[in-house]
Amino acid sequence: MKLKGVNPIEQHIEKIVLGLVFLVLLAVIAIQFVTTPNNIDDGGRSVAPAQVYTALEQQANQLQSQITDLNPTLPDVQPVDLVERYDNAFASSGGKRLTLSSALGQGVDIAAATGAEASDIEIQSSGPLAALAVPATSTPVAASQWATLDPYALLEVPQYADYVPAQQPYDFASISVEASFSGTELRSVLDGSSGGNAIPTRYWSSTGIAILGFEAERQRRLEDGTWGPAEPIQTPPHTPMPTRAVGADSGLQDLVTVVTNASREMGEVARPAFPPSIAGPRWVPPSERVDMGNSSEADQIRRIQRQLERAREDLERLTNAPSGPRTDPGTGPGKTDTRPGRRDPGSTQPNDRNRERIERTRERIEELEEQLKDLGVEEDNTTRVRTSRNDVRSVLEEESIDLWAHDLGVEPGATYRYRTRVVVNNPLFRKQAELDPDDEAQQQLARDPFARGAWSEWSDPVVAGAREYYFVTSASQGAAASTEPARTTIELYKVYYGHYRKSTLNVSPGDLLATDLRVSGNLLAFDPQVLPVDEAAEYVSSLDGAEAASQMPEGVSELASRISIEIGAFVLDVYTGQEQTEGGLGRERTNIVRVVIRDAQGNIVVHTEQGDENSLAYAQASSSASAASSTSLRAPGEQPAISPAAALFEASEP
Repeated sequence: MKLKGVNPIEQHIEKIVLGLVFLVLLAVIAIQFVTTPNNIDDGGRSVAPAQVYTALEQQANQLQSQITDLNPTLPDVQPVDLVERYDNAFASSGGKRLTLSSALGQGVDIAAATGAEASDIEIQSSGPLAALAVPATSTPVAASQWATLDPYALLEVPQYADYVPAQQPYDFASISVEASFSGTELRSVLDGSSGGNAIPTRYWSSTGIAILGFEAERQRRLEDGTWGPAEPIQTPPHTPMPTRAVGADSGLQDLVTVVTNASREMGEVARPAFPPSIAGPRWVPPSERVDMGNSSEADQIRRIQRQLERAREDLERLTNAPSGPRTDPGTGPGKTDTRPGRRDPGSTQPNDRNRERIERTRERIEELEEQLKDLGVEEDNTTRVRTSRNDVRSVLEEESIDLWAHDLGVEPGATYRYRTRVVVNNPLFRKQAELDPDDEAQQQLARDPFARGAWSEWSDPVVAGAREYYFVTSASQGAAASTEPARTTIELYKVYYGHYRKSTLNVSPGDLLATDLRVSGNLLAFDPQVLPVDEAAEYVSSLDGAEAASQMPEGVSELASRISIEIGAFVLDVYTGQEQTEGGLGRERTNIVRVVIRDAQGNIVVHTEQGDENSLAYAQASSSASAASSTSLRAPGEQPAISPAAALFEASEP
């Protein structure tokens, strides 16, 4: 019977539900037997339930092997630049200080609690911070000299080739500049006692203050008598210069490291060694080469005391010198330089050489002490001595610090003058957070790592000795009623093996200024590629001994003992001028005889005996020629070509 009002779905709903349930049941049965829904994921691998314990056993064994491994593989550690984080903290930190929102409690009156009397302390207001005004040095003293470079130094430092001839002897000209600086005066600038604004101690007490450079500039005298533009000097290669080790982008810690090293190596930084030489006068500071005849006794005492102090510093440096083999910059750490010119790391000769230098320094100290006794000064032998490398005397404690520099870029025969200044570390470097962030001038104070002093006054003129000279030392016009020609005596000088060599000519108008002369002494050339420096030094040392070596070793040869001096000038005329010499006691006034010479450049120049013999160049050349016969050849390798302190101040940028 047909139901009315019921649609087909309602009529068959129970059949539809039963069919859907049946289909779901079939799907579940199919999934259970066709797929693996009960498997376990083991690190990307499907494991059946029956194999779970096997997989767990494998993992357990693997963990056990890692636990018992004596050399496990460690994870990579990411490097952390603490210095950079430290510098960034200074650069990014604000200038505001944190303050508490409320007080932690009621303050305590310490004076009332202890019964002590309290008084207000006046704190000098330093005002706004300003750049450190480094005091100027004293007016510098400059002196020139010729010397012969150690050939083994040229092997070790090829840059010396820019200043010496292509062939031995390696004679070179130089001018040394010396000045003094007051550390106590710098201290008065820092604390404001000199009258300016003080720099609070917190800015520089942790880093300290050190001399990081002694800068010198020169001016050359032009033909018209005026001075040319100021220009930096050319210091010897590998001169320790801390200013090169810190740049504008360096961090505060970089500057602190340089300051620490500069304080420890004060002697090498402030007073660098003269280039190693084997002939020529031994180098002495310019102040000791100045004529002391007119100086007071007090000046002589101070001069000797400074020499004594430097000698004691040298003795300390030699005594504490490292005993290990010297390394070469080109070979790298831990490597040995096997070139013939280098010392054998296992050789004992450097120690013997060092002992000889120590003995000479001690003799020098005794000699200076005796000189002070002769002047009535009993030198205090309880002088402060450094007990370790870290025992450093502050620059701010020194009343007078001797500084010098060497200029190798001079042109022989030219006249120069010099000015100097000191460079110290800037106590405000990288302290932007402590300064006014809205004041650009204040912020600028923290960007330069150095504080440079004011330039000193210019030194007296100094002549860089020419390689060849001629000087009129006497002249006569000849008798009035005689046919005897006018004659003049001219001394010719030429630098050879560290000294000027002299020859005297008696010439007349029309004669050429040229001659050749014999040179005495041990004029030796060394081949560093063949003969090691220790053997060369041993041979040179034997030349002055009682038992001189009978045969030259391979790698040593004799240079020519005769040299030619060709000035390229002619004597044109000798005549009596109108000027007269000033007569002394019992001496008549005489007219000055003039000698007209055409020089190598074709210029006509007039010389007089009085003018030439009173010149600085004549004094320099004649003194050197006189000392040539009494100065012996020095052993190669006597002085290191590279200062041990140079490696501490490598350039921060190429």
